[in-house]
Amino acid sequence: MRIERRQKGEKVARLSFDGFVLDAANALLWRGQERVALAPKPFGVLCYLVEHAGELVTKDELLDAVWNNLHVTESSLSVSINALRLALGDDSKAPRYVETVTRRGYRFIAPVSIETSAEPQEAPRVRAAAPIRPPRPHWWVGRESALATMEQWFEQAVWSRRQTVFITGEAGIGKTTFAEMLVDRLANRDVGVLIGRCIEHFGTDEAFLPLNEALSDGCAGPDGGLLLQTLRDHAPTWLAQLPGQIEGRDPAALKSETFGASRERMLREFCELMEELSKDRPWLIILEDLHWSDYATLDVLSRFAQRDQEAAVMVVATYRPIDVAVGGHPMRAVHQELQIHGRCSEIALNKLSHAEVERYLALRLGDAELALSLAPMVLRRTGGHPLFVVSLVDYFIDQGELITAEGGWRLAPGKTVSQEGMPRDLHEMIARQIDRLPADEQRLLEAASAIGAEFSAAAVAGGMGKAPEEVELAFEELARKGQVLSADGISEWPDGTVAGRYAFLHALYQEVLYDRLSPARRVMLHRQLGATLERGYGARTSEIAAVLALHFEEGRDFARTVRYLAEAADGSTRRFSNQEAATYLTRALGLVERLPAGENRLSARLELLNKRGWARRSAGDLPGSLADISVMVVCAAEAGQPAIEVAGLMDLSRFGLYVERSRCLELARQAVVKSELLDDEVLKALIRGNSSNLNLLLEGWSAEQAEICFEAMRITADSRDPRIVLRRCSIDMVLQYLTSQYRACCERTGVAQAMAQAIGDVYLFAIYNMLEAFAYLHLGEWRQLLQSASAAVAMSQRNANRQAAALGEFSIAWLHAEALDFAGARRRGEAIIDADIEKNPFNFFLGRNLLFKAAIGLRDYDEAKAQLDAIRRKIDIEGVSMDTSFYPHHYFCVCRYWLEIGDLPRAREEALRLNAYATPQREQTYLALSHSILGEIAALENAPEEAAAHFAKGVEIVEAGEAPLAAWRLFLAFAAFHQTTGNASAAAALKARGETIVNRLAGMFDERHPLRASLLENYEAETRRGPPNPAIPPNLPVRHADAHSSRVGNGSSPHKP
Repeated sequence: MRIERRQKGEKVARLSFDGFVLDAANALLWRGQERVALAPKPFGVLCYLVEHAGELVTKDELLDAVWNNLHVTESSLSVSINALRLALGDDSKAPRYVETVTRRGYRFIAPVSIETSAEPQEAPRVRAAAPIRPPRPHWWVGRESALATMEQWFEQAVWSRRQTVFITGEAGIGKTTFAEMLVDRLANRDVGVLIGRCIEHFGTDEAFLPLNEALSDGCAGPDGGLLLQTLRDHAPTWLAQLPGQIEGRDPAALKSETFGASRERMLREFCELMEELSKDRPWLIILEDLHWSDYATLDVLSRFAQRDQEAAVMVVATYRPIDVAVGGHPMRAVHQELQIHGRCSEIALNKLSHAEVERYLALRLGDAELALSLAPMVLRRTGGHPLFVVSLVDYFIDQGELITAEGGWRLAPGKTVSQEGMPRDLHEMIARQIDRLPADEQRLLEAASAIGAEFSAAAVAGGMGKAPEEVELAFEELARKGQVLSADGISEWPDGTVAGRYAFLHALYQEVLYDRLSPARRVMLHRQLGATLERGYGARTSEIAAVLALHFEEGRDFARTVRYLAEAADGSTRRFSNQEAATYLTRALGLVERLPAGENRLSARLELLNKRGWARRSAGDLPGSLADISVMVVCAAEAGQPAIEVAGLMDLSRFGLYVERSRCLELARQAVVKSELLDDEVLKALIRGNSSNLNLLLEGWSAEQAEICFEAMRITADSRDPRIVLRRCSIDMVLQYLTSQYRACCERTGVAQAMAQAIGDVYLFAIYNMLEAFAYLHLGEWRQLLQSASAAVAMSQRNANRQAAALGEFSIAWLHAEALDFAGARRRGEAIIDADIEKNPFNFFLGRNLLFKAAIGLRDYDEAKAQLDAIRRKIDIEGVSMDTSFYPHHYFCVCRYWLEIGDLPRAREEALRLNAYATPQREQTYLALSHSILGEIAALENAPEEAAAHFAKGVEIVEAGEAPLAAWRLFLAFAAFHQTTGNASAAAALKARGETIVNRLAGMFDERHPLRASLLENYEAETRRGPPNPAIPPNLPVRHADAHSSRVGNGSSPHKP
């Protein structure tokens, strides 16, 4: 039904629906006797929809009717629709009032009735709002040449040649207006638009702030469904930044998908998001005020501009060059770098010309002759500065020098416009404009300036100790008049507070107003604003922690400042912005000394240092992390906090494994000594277990150290503390691996990986995954190895974590070597290794041992010697300990090297070393291999009895447990020995056993997998490898079986090579 508008003189119509009464004449909406707050735009939308109840109202029709030719995007309409639904209690998925007609518009579906009365009824107990006035129109002039250039560049973007354009100029020059003019030029085309704005004060700390705003608004707009789906498919890390859009989806799946995410991944995903979106239509991204931008947003801008993939996207970025230069902001450096490489364009906006000023005055005043007479004087005073020109005309009107008459403007009788008494500059102009407002409105605006360029009436009310309704009415009046601010939708806080949201017409208004605040009033306002927001957000203060930190810092409440900076850091960590988290924590640490006397400053410093240490570790800054935790340990000692001190020492001992190993054991020992002062038996046991675990990892097997580890696991078994459980798993899995309990090791690594994922520690996850992969390797469960390691590599590469990816890639490369694809193993290893990767000792030894093994397999003995020398230099000269988990395989490869180049004495020496190393811990795989290689050496030295004894001992070992890597080599080597001694039946039986294992291993791969063919084609030749020309000295005594006991004995663990 259509409700006809009343004509002048007719009775006033009030429209009612479902308990609501809409009084359009008085701009009121009632629910019974209760007034429902609605900002002007949502109210206008409601009026138009109700008047056209039951009809489809298109988006364009609504925009024309409510925005009155003001050029805005459809997102503004969506925001108003959302605000309207909120006020009515309507549900977009099951609407009672406003129904969405997909891609077309909206329909009001509730029954509407008409109430009439002779006069408008007075609002009960509430002062009626002024009637809605049409928004202030834009009188756009000039910029034609610049806009034409922009359209040309946009046409290039349409053809998938991405464009990045910087719009530069001083404050008030019209950068935002220029962007609006561009959007208006493109309004008749099917163009997606995203708009984000940087905010002063918070910009450099809050990562991706304008981009998150743009995406959030976009998801609430008409294309929200498409944008959300594309975010989920191509940019889940960005979807995770938008908590309001995650509701109703599977948060666990999203958390899993974004596990380990990094800034690098976010940069890539944003680029891929826009590239994917632009396949259907071109997109325009507008980023305003980048002189206040966070650095992460600049990284996105730079990365997007430098990519070569096709993208029908134009990015328009505005900033003030002077502000950038004075503040040392990196925006200019980013611009120059892109400019040097031809990756961007620039339009520097100029001031208005005489003709453009005259044109503006003619449009504004509706009188060409008046414009002609005023233009020279206006130009002289303003220099053609656009905002100054606009403000000066407002000044003339407010001074009564220009008045309306007969539908137009003219000079007031007896008035002459002259430069005398005019404001000298824009700041003075704005100050005078503010001075002309009533004193109470000035105070409200000053309070609003302490919040920022945009603000909620509820926040201002709290800061001023006034009723929200009173403040909102004042701001609505100012917005209707187009004075100082404009309406900007509705804000709703978690405690249910709903109020109008407003924005200053230009950032200069906020700057001028804020400068008027006295220091004492500024402090008081910030403190009250912080307290108001704190109450409004309750348990959800983490959502605005950075804002609260700013208010309380300016309000000199440093205890709450430190608290909210820590919360802001936690939020940055959840958004994969560990660098920004470290920045927040650095700010907090700088304020610790300003905490009140009653606050425990040392405790605060301890907590902040620990947080920053972990943030830096997650950001890949391991040296910085170690430095923070080292300082934390000193502070803990000063504060008399032994539990924190020993926990810090334990963390240092573990972190050092990946940076500087020389102090790991000493730090662990200090932790043990200091832990004796504790009453916490669980923590004490864990500290002892950690020290013994590190000794096993770096010094070799010791039954005594192993027993301490077992005791630690028994004592900590019932703990549910994630930190303790995770460390316990670490100790346990190392013990299981070193003693060849590979299945038990895999069970522990599975639990540990799940916990590492739960706490978001991607590097620990990668370490555990690598250990699991090597356990699968030795078990012969190669399919599981490939699946697990490949998933870890994909996750690490997706998150651009090279160190973590290297661990998984090395695991796969080792599988190639064990499947006898030595060329593939070398190729993969060389592709992984570089100086940065090898800074981590773990990766150094993992990679170099791989290349050593591959070179031997390829019979490239010069390269093998080079890799062996590199490993020895690292250990003997640089003093870096190699993990004991690598030693058995290292010794085995050294044995093979000396054997294959024909140096049997040294091969025997290394084989005995391997035997002695593996015997105490019953490391089955390499103990069996030591006997196999000793058997080969004995056979070459013509000592068949000794050879047979070693082979038999090896068979006994592999039959007692799972050691397929040793078993197939041992069986085939023993078979070859029997073949040479004439025992064909024994040789056949052993060969069959070996081939059964080889076939099972090959069966782990699909029929066409290259590793399957590699293993099946090469396994027999592998067991016949030996010295090409055995260099056996002629006077070397023949080895007999009676020497066996002295050569196989149970020696103690050897020193490192």
